[in-house]
Amino acid sequence: MAIMSPNQRSWSGRVSMSVGIGAFLGTSGDNKPHKHWAHQMVVALNGEVEVAASGALYRDAGLWIPAGALHQLGHGEVVSLYIDPTHYLCAALLTLFPYSGESVSPIGKALATELVSCVSSADDLQSALQAFQARYRQDKKQDADNRLNRILSRLKQDVTTGTNTPLCQLAELVCLSPSRFSHWFSEQTGLPLRSYKKWLKLLVGFELARQMPLAAAATTAGFSDQAHFCRSITQAFGVSSTTIVKLLSEE
Repeated sequence: MAIMSPNQRSWSGRVSMSVGIGAFLGTSGDNKPHKHWAHQMVVALNGEVEVAASGALYRDAGLWIPAGALHQLGHGEVVSLYIDPTHYLCAALLTLFPYSGESVSPIGKALATELVSCVSSADDLQSALQAFQARYRQDKKQDADNRLNRILSRLKQDVTTGTNTPLCQLAELVCLSPSRFSHWFSEQTGLPLRSYKKWLKLLVGFELARQMPLAAAATTAGFSDQAHFCRSITQAFGVSSTTIVKLLSEE
């Protein structure tokens, strides 16, 4: 089930990004069905937020959209968090509402109200994002498997330096066979290695797009060309690269 509108509506608002998490505050406009490699928590600033996914239409004060779920966001005034599956906030939030795995889930009025409160009381979106994370920092647990941190560090280094550590070398870093490593990584992050690497490339591309032309940002982030980067943006967020660049410039 898709959300259809007879009138075109553009996106407007602000975007803030930090390590493992990003936020959007403003008006959600037209978007195609899409899926990204981050969990998304979206909360309506007024009334309810609407999301179409898996042939159903979900409405609530706030909704959780799991990574990899094909969905389409309705129009409205919203605050939306995009949370890397490896971020500690993810595990903390999932304990606060009945999470249904691969399906969109209501997060409950209390959690939705808390996020809106952080936004309304902060001077800017980055401060609001930091305040919301701070409320759950006491729930942060030390990684039971420090090997994951080793791998994530190498993957981020690869994207920022334009290198590509082979699968066999990644596996050696954590003393696993290549086949076992692939299963282990998916178990730890909830995502296949290839999908997680695409997500990291997109984030780097967004950051670079603030500093240089889109074509240069695309190739520097590891995409074959600007068209490849733009297609990846639309597949992951359901909007054009022009919309993303505009929002980033308004931060």
